[in-house]
Amino acid sequence: MNSKQVKEIASALGTDLCGIAPVERFLEAPEGFRPQDILSETKSIIVLAKRFPDAPFSSKSLVPYTFACDVVLREVFRITCKLAIRLQDLGVLAVPIPSEPYEFWDVKRREGRGILSLRHAGYLAGLGVLGRNTLLMNKKFGNRITLGALLLNVELEPDAVASYVGCGEKCRACLQICPASALDGQTVNQKLCREKSQYTTKKGYFLYLCHRCRSVCPNGAGIKEDI
Repeated sequence: MNSKQVKEIASALGTDLCGIAPVERFLEAPEGFRPQDILSETKSIIVLAKRFPDAPFSSKSLVPYTFACDVVLREVFRITCKLAIRLQDLGVLAVPIPSEPYEFWDVKRREGRGILSLRHAGYLAGLGVLGRNTLLMNKKFGNRITLGALLLNVELEPDAVASYVGCGEKCRACLQICPASALDGQTVNQKLCREKSQYTTKKGYFLYLCHRCRSVCPNGAGIKEDI
């Protein structure tokens, strides 16, 4: 099995993007959140993505964006699990890594961490670069992607880390528009962000209140040219 075969399988299952990173690229990840902390035999990490539709960003209602988030996330879950089974049938140990649920949760700070940072994994697998809004930005789809990953016990040819630029040198659009002032250009204060971006209706439905850091980005729907 090689990288090309893996990507062909992932594409057939419905991925829009697929990148591969060697485990050595994760040496600087925090202790406890490295691939080997999940699967000691990890040699390669596959990161996949599904694109997110543009139209919900234009809706005045909160429902379309929340609906799209839920559907795309569930689709990523499905593909990740199916890919794990397909690789298993080829004799490969492939551990699926979703973006949630969290094992780490700081109640006071309302800060959660997935067992592996998928945005950083996506960067290390060549799928994009990190923007000032802390989101992964892909050249073709911008920040309108949802990520999943798998840890493999085999070595595969890796993709190069992206070298293009996602944010303009003087652009501060996401920082300026954030209603919670939760962004500083490098990190996000999750407590402040969650207080302004999540909402439960009287009937008990969960809705996303805010997506401004995604929608205001000049390259949010794709990086048109290197800047």
